Amino acid sequence: MLAALWLLSLASGIVGQTNPDATQAPLPPGLQVQVNANPKLATVGDPIQIDLDLTVPSGFHVDVPGLDKELGDFSILEFYPGPEIPESATPKKSAQPAPTQGGFTHHQVRIIVAVYKTGTFTFPPVQLKLRTAEGKQISVSSSSVKIEIQSVLSEKNRDLKDLKKQAEMPEPVRWALWLIVLPALVVMGIFAWFLWKRRNKHASHVPPVPPQDLLKLAESDLRELLARGFPEDGRVKEFYVLLSEIVKRILEAGYEINTAERTTSEIIDTLGRASGPSPESMERIESFLLRCDMVKFAKYIPSKEEHESAAEDALQILAGASSRQAATVIDGERG
Repeated sequence: MLAALWLLSLASGIVGQTNPDATQAPLPPGLQVQVNANPKLATVGDPIQIDLDLTVPSGFHVDVPGLDKELGDFSILEFYPGPEIPESATPKKSAQPAPTQGGFTHHQVRIIVAVYKTGTFTFPPVQLKLRTAEGKQISVSSSSVKIEIQSVLSEKNRDLKDLKKQAEMPEPVRWALWLIVLPALVVMGIFAWFLWKRRNKHASHVPPVPPQDLLKLAESDLRELLARGFPEDGRVKEFYVLLSEIVKRILEAGYEINTAERTTSEIIDTLGRASGPSPESMERIESFLLRCDMVKFAKYIPSKEEHESAAEDALQILAGASSRQAATVIDGERG
């Protein structure tokens, strides 16, 4: 009986190949590995079932190694190592292969694959390991399977259909959010208006700062400088720099002219056009400014008498500017 089964397995042409390792046990009679692909003609991306059916003697244990996500051109979608093919999509394993008549059992394996390009492809052999009841290892492999993949386009229509326009979904109106935001904005606006009114009310009660009398300030600085006494050696230039700057401020405030960054001749010309000082005052102002320039720029050292004369001239210039300012105020009130 065993001899007949051995001859039958040789005639079938689907007996698994043995491992070239000489230490492995020879294939037992009746061992068969059948492989089938369904469908063998598919289109790009179609799932294809690769089913393996192993007929092994009772007492043999079949070990199916795991597969990678990619196997050549084939993408592995699902893998069911058996020994039975599940009816549902969830893989399940049985503890022992289901027995069949004649002392043999069946071990079923299913591999679901897909190919994403066209052409003829060969699914490679699947390596399997058997272990006999005595613990000996035997390696077998399935046959390869050829599968043809065609394009998803038909022969009559080779053009892809246009994509449908994306549907526009109306955005729901968030009434609850607006019912919260709008009152909050109204409250914030009222609060800001209240703060603005309060600040303006407080500002209206603050008395305005009276304008400073520049001539009075210049007069105060002049009298303070002269109260220090005449300068000692080494501080003459500093004294005349301060003295000339104070007198220029007196001229600006009393005669309403600009003396900043101007020379003595430019200041005298401006005063002449202003029709302010008398000829005698003009002569005094010019003489005073020229003497200050000699000390500041020519390093001239005045005598004590010249110090006294410069101080007296500065006070006279102040008196003339004060008279001019007072006359201008009276004229303004009459007008």
